[in-house]
Amino acid sequence: MLLKKFFNVGFDDIAVVERRSFGLSEVARYPLFTSDFIDFLRRLMPPERHAELVLSIVIAARKPMAGGVGIRAS
Repeated sequence: MLLKKFFNVGFDDIAVVERRSFGLSEVARYPLFTSDFIDFLRRLMPPERHAELVLSIVIAARKPMAGGVGIRAS
């Protein structure tokens, strides 16, 4: 779905470069999340999901320049 959205706004040569899962222990290291929120997630999420809570995706793509002259890196 995400790749389709990139295509819909004019990007070409779209490729997923990297996919990485983050678990609760890794997410807890970021100051963005309070200890109360991490504790809430531990209670809410089943233990088998704790190791893969968030998915990070890196995408590379190019967007053609207006008029079709050259390629602008995006």
